[in-house]
Amino acid sequence: MLKIKFVVLAMLPLMLSACGGGGDSSGNNSSGNNSSTGGNAPQDSTANGTRYYFMDHEVSIYEDDDISVEIGDTLSFGAFEIFNKQVKDPASNQPLNNYLLTEKKLYLPTDIATKVMNIRSMTDWTYDVIGDVKEDWKLERVDLANKNMFDTVLPNYRTLGFDEFALGNAEIFLNVHGNKVFPAGSACYRLVSRKSNQDTFTFNQKMMIEQSFADFNLENEWYLSGLNANNLFDFTYRAANGTWQGVPWTTIYSTSLGFSANESVAVQYQGQTYEADYTSSIEWTAKKEIEHWETYLKKVSEPEQIRAAKLKIAQLKSGCYVYNEKAAEALYALPSLDWQAYKN
Repeated sequence: MLKIKFVVLAMLPLMLSACGGGGDSSGNNSSGNNSSTGGNAPQDSTANGTRYYFMDHEVSIYEDDDISVEIGDTLSFGAFEIFNKQVKDPASNQPLNNYLLTEKKLYLPTDIATKVMNIRSMTDWTYDVIGDVKEDWKLERVDLANKNMFDTVLPNYRTLGFDEFALGNAEIFLNVHGNKVFPAGSACYRLVSRKSNQDTFTFNQKMMIEQSFADFNLENEWYLSGLNANNLFDFTYRAANGTWQGVPWTTIYSTSLGFSANESVAVQYQGQTYEADYTSSIEWTAKKEIEHWETYLKKVSEPEQIRAAKLKIAQLKSGCYVYNEKAAEALYALPSLDWQAYKN
C-alpha cells in the first residue's frame, strides 16, 4: 500500500530542531471563523525573549501494509524564543552534513548552513536554509478566548471517539477537562501555506541504492503510470529528470502539493546512485490538502479509513501549529494531564 506523505508532515521536524520542540499540528473545531492573517489583524509580540509553544497530542501508531492502529498517546510540549525577529536552529552556522543540490549550485556537507527562521510577523515567516535557498511560511492567528481546550488540541475526537486501543491521556483530557475553555488573551497560529523558492535534492553517501541510475530512472516511468491509475486522492503525478551541476537526478511528484512519491527520488553522484529527498517549489496549502482528503473520504468505505480522514481534515481546518504563552500556560496548568517535553 502506498503511504502518502503530504508536504506538511515534512515541515514539522524543521521547527522542532529550530525551536527545541514541536509535533503534529492540532486544532479547534469551532475557531474557523476567528482567524486572521496580516494587515490590521491582531498580532502577538515578536519582541526579544517572546516565547511560543507547541502543545500537541501525539498518537503512536502500529502500521504495516494492511493495517494502521493507534496504540498509545502522549501529550507533548516544546517552545521557541524569538531574538532579533529570528529563531535559530541548533544547527545554525554549522556544517550542512548533507549534499544539497540546486540548479545553480551543489552544496557540500562541509558547507556552513544558515538554518534561521526569520519572523517578520507571527503570520509571515521565512526559513533561510543555505545560500539563496529559502522557504516562505504563512500562518493565520486564531483567537482562542473561551474556546474549548479539548476540541482545540484534539479536533473531532469528541465526535469520532477513540480507536479500539485506549488513548489514556486523551481520555483523561476529555473526561476530566472536557468542558474547560481558554482564558482571555489566548491565541494560536495555524499553518496556511509553505513554499520553497526553488527545487532542491538532499542526499548523503550513506544511502546508496544497489541499482544503476539508468535502471532506477526507467522504473520511475513504470511507477508513474501505476500512481496515476491507482490513487484515492485524485493526485496527478509527474515524472521529471535532469542534470544539475553534473549530478543527474530523477523524481516523481504531485503537481498540486509538490511532495514526492515514496521511493521515487534518486541522484547519481561520482558514479553511484543514492536515495534523495526532493523539495519542490510548488506551494503546499492547507486548502489544497483538505480538498484531496475530502476526495479520498468519498472513495473509501472502511471505518478506520473514514475516521483517519475525518481527523486529518479537522486537524487541517482547525489546527494550531503554535500557541502563545497565555494559551500554553492554561493547557499546562490542567491537573491530571502528563505533559512531556519533546525529545530531539
